Amino acid sequence: MIGSEPAEPLLDHDHVEDSAGRIFIVVGNSHPPGAAVAYLKYVPAESSTYWCRGRKCYERVVRRYGVDGVLRAVSGLQEELYDPTLGVTVPAVRLREVSRVYRPRDRLREILRRPGDSVELDAVIAYERVRECSGVHPDSVGVDGSIAVGIHNPSVSDVDLVVYGCRGALEVAESVQGSFDRLPLEVEVERLAGMVSTYRLPLEVLRAIASPYKRLYMRNRGREVNVMFASDEPGRYGERVLVPAALVEAELVVEPGDCGSLFYPGAARVSRVRELRVLGLLRRVDVELSRVSRVVTYESLYSYPLYRGGELRVRGVLSIERPSGDLVVTVGTRETHSYAVPARL
Repeated sequence: MIGSEPAEPLLDHDHVEDSAGRIFIVVGNSHPPGAAVAYLKYVPAESSTYWCRGRKCYERVVRRYGVDGVLRAVSGLQEELYDPTLGVTVPAVRLREVSRVYRPRDRLREILRRPGDSVELDAVIAYERVRECSGVHPDSVGVDGSIAVGIHNPSVSDVDLVVYGCRGALEVAESVQGSFDRLPLEVEVERLAGMVSTYRLPLEVLRAIASPYKRLYMRNRGREVNVMFASDEPGRYGERVLVPAALVEAELVVEPGDCGSLFYPGAARVSRVRELRVLGLLRRVDVELSRVSRVVTYESLYSYPLYRGGELRVRGVLSIERPSGDLVVTVGTRETHSYAVPARL
């Protein structure tokens, strides 16, 4: 057991295992006292599965992503805590129940010293390509997914890398696509088609906002590679509180190239509000609702449109941030169907 607090703060993409052997994925860098915001990804299985560590195998809980998909999958299987900073309940695990912490950077260092199978070797190759194309510092890269917890399967597992910090995120986001192939077109279209019902967006929109650092491919190895980004700065819980005020649709001009848009939650600054329409009030407010300062997304699908910036069409929850009083449009929350896509689509 790790006791009441881990030796180091938990960061986005860390994994934790509880006393029952269940494995959770940590979400974000800000966590309530005595707990970690995290969703249940794997549970011990009684028979052989794709995901095993020695003789111990696991069933995968979350099979479809998107906020609704994750919340439905874990509902009733793990604790949810009310988070007053967001005004909603969030999936969480109590730190007193955590028996082990898996950190992506530590795991990658292990693999670099001695890759144990073809998946780990592919992780090394992918890491070297990322380093060569970007110059990102070695300590700023980790390995995520089933490889991070050592239950991967050479026949089905992808390589998921995590790049930490603002500088590394910008270097890799701008360069990594040129070092890999793309998935075969028919495979990519099939994946996107499967996302239509999850995100309730047309296929052509999903294809237009697809991140260039996701669904990369090492053709000669037959392995998919995905790159994700995380802040390396621990969050200060309660520093900012969001008070939901209204459901809105808006056309906003977003400043491009903000590394914060690549992290979780992603955030980008708004330079101009072209139009804002209130769909419904959630509370009485006495502020000018068109004075929006930022867009924040809790759905990683919309991180790349925010990073690209420009004119975006946004639907979500308009919240008042305390104590600053800034107005923020949040996307990817459970209150309403939401999105952040280029206005021209």
